[in-house]
Amino acid sequence: MRNISKITTGTITIALALGLIGCSHTSSNNESIDGSEAKKELAIELKFLQNECERLINKDGKIEDKTFQSYKNDFNLLSASINSTSKVETQSDSELKESIAQLKRDVDALTEKEYVKSYKRFNSSKTIYEVTLMNNVHDVIDATKISEKSNNVSDSFDDKHFHSSEAQIKKDMGPAIEHINTLSKYKIELMQDEIQKHRDSFTKLQLEQLKKATHNFDLSLDNQIKSIQSYKDYSVSREFSYKASEKYTNACVYITDFESNLGIAKAGDF
Repeated sequence: MRNISKITTGTITIALALGLIGCSHTSSNNESIDGSEAKKELAIELKFLQNECERLINKDGKIEDKTFQSYKNDFNLLSASINSTSKVETQSDSELKESIAQLKRDVDALTEKEYVKSYKRFNSSKTIYEVTLMNNVHDVIDATKISEKSNNVSDSFDDKHFHSSEAQIKKDMGPAIEHINTLSKYKIELMQDEIQKHRDSFTKLQLEQLKKATHNFDLSLDNQIKSIQSYKDYSVSREFSYKASEKYTNACVYITDFESNLGIAKAGDF
């Protein structure tokens, strides 16, 4: 194995033990809101989703994928908050129509107490993270993971081209880098959008952890790209691999602390 950057990041275990002391999410009007206020707020969100749904269905030209991804997260967040089974997964007109109709029925069927509970969940940092961020976070963890069993693009490129010709290495560099940019880095952009959108529902500490994690994941991917670009120069490529590993470890420390404080971290995730 040429790439000696494949290491087991034991520092993550240390981070679990030394994680920052947990803090509750920002206390707000959620604590004192009554049923009528909660109903009004959820009705506003439902109306927004109905309008966005119509825009996606009656699109003039191509809707940017980010627009749909944002709608999908907003829809599934409200759905999860009211314990609805209605979900949006694909940009299908029939699915969009059916899901928004079901969501409206489920919102309308809530009792006053359920409106209050749903509104609190809707503004909960735990619900927001689990619905809108967690899947992409763990996909990026997998894409930047440095271990003997890692499948990140840089290590896969290394495995594939250990005995390849210079021409083959040069030919495959572009697609490998494009894969990192269009898949993993795109998911980081989506994460950053959601963090910004829901910034008021996170504490200052939580925002810092999320922002530092995404920044370090991004830097790890940058160093993967540089490692691939300098593949023919072993010492330079190895140095960038080490840096990618370091940034991955840093990011996982922040995510470990964040998830541990929310009570949703699982041992061995990283």
